[in-house]
Amino acid sequence: MTAKRVVLDSTPIIVGSVSGGTGLALYAPPGVVSEVLNTTSELQRSRVEALLGSGAITVRAPKTSSLERVRAVMNRDEREKASEADVEVLALALELKEEGNDVLLLSDDSLVQRVAEKLGIACRGVKYPQRPGA
Repeated sequence: MTAKRVVLDSTPIIVGSVSGGTGLALYAPPGVVSEVLNTTSELQRSRVEALLGSGAITVRAPKTSSLERVRAVMNRDEREKASEADVEVLALALELKEEGNDVLLLSDDSLVQRVAEKLGIACRGVKYPQRPGA
């Protein structure tokens, strides 16, 4: 049985709700890692660097074709509001899903959650497990 692939947006990394566990393989795209390292405290950066250094989180860049597919399902407003890290996290989750993996995307960003739903990607919040209005 393959491990569940958990794709991380910035919130689960920042709030410290991630650690490698049995049956879980943690992934984050470079844009999310950069976002976290550039917007958090020194203590949080140290913790993130330790997670990355230990191999608990695999950093993987999605393919250009996956980024394009994500943008294609977004409406105009979503494309204008989405950060590059938002598009990357969705594209990485899509790639892993299409490789036949059991994927869960962790994000508290309502835009990311809406687009994940359009793409058929399981998504859950960390601080807010259920999206308002869902």
